[in-house]
Amino acid sequence: MRRFLPAMCLVLSLLFQTASYGFGKQASLTIGAFSFWTVATNLPYLLSLLCLGLQAVAWQIALRKYPLSFAYFFMSILFINILLLGRFVFHETITRGNAAGSLLIIAGVILLTRGQAGVQSGGAGA
Repeated sequence: MRRFLPAMCLVLSLLFQTASYGFGKQASLTIGAFSFWTVATNLPYLLSLLCLGLQAVAWQIALRKYPLSFAYFFMSILFINILLLGRFVFHETITRGNAAGSLLIIAGVILLTRGQAGVQSGGAGA
């Protein structure tokens, strides 16, 4: 179990972050007039905060095992999750621009990750 804990925490971190965005969106749709009391008693908002807290804990455990460049690369899946969450849960339209933007961000993360791997492997042999 200990061997799989970092991988499980990386996946949980992604899922908690995705859920946090979903609950945040739901909170914005269900809060009436803005006040401290309406925010403090809004269940989706409180669930969003809970997911953020759980994500922070899972993220720290995952980072003990994985390099930051890999972990952020993995977390770029979040952009796809958000598009899917918007489409299938909130019935939002996914435009070509949304899809292209998400893919562009993921491509950038891949380029950064590959560049970091080259720097790390190049520096190790010197």
